[in-house]
Formats: sequence, structure tokens, C-alpha cells
Amino acid sequence: MAEKQISEKRDNRKSKPKMNAFQKIAAFFVRTGKGLKRFFGNLRAELKRVIWPDKKRLIQSTATVLFICLAAAIILFVVDTVLSTVLTGVGFYSPQADRPAVTETVETSEGA
Repeated sequence: MAEKQISEKRDNRKSKPKMNAFQKIAAFFVRTGKGLKRFFGNLRAELKRVIWPDKKRLIQSTATVLFICLAAAIILFVVDTVLSTVLTGVGFYSPQADRPAVTETVETSEGA
């Protein structure tokens, strides 16, 4: 009984007509165009809600960001220098390690 109802439901479904290549391409561009239109509409609505900072606040925020970047650079430089000095002093790290000298060998041909 249940199988009969399922098969009847399947038979009542209408199948989409098959599209040729041109119709598929056109449908793709229509979907893409609608998506882009919706995206830019939402973008415009969001930009209307933004509260833009005044000149004083903008300068203050920029100065804060630059100060934090400078402080981070100085801290990293100090930590790098201290670690390099400690590791070189202990012998774990040697920037000018004793590397074997590269010697140039000139091969001579025996038959000449």
C-alpha cells in the first residue's frame, strides 16, 4: 500500500524541461547577475549604517596603531638580540660556524 502511494507521488512530479547549452549559459548569467545585484544592494545598505569617525578620532586611532606597531617591533628586536647573545654565548648557536672551506677543483683532461 505504501509503495503504491510513493510511486504515485513520483509519477505526479513534473520534470524540468531539458535546457540546451545556450539556455544553460543564459541561466548562469542571470543567476550571477541576480546574486551580484543582491550583494551590492546589501553592501550599500551596510555602508549606510556605518558610523564614520571624525578627523580627531581618526588621527588618534592611527597614532595608536602606529605606536603599537613600533612597540612590537622594538620588543621583538630586543628579544631576538637577547636570545641570539645567550645562545651564541652558550655555544648552541654560532652565526659564523666553522664551515668547511669551499675549494675549487680544476679538472684537467687527461687526453689533451
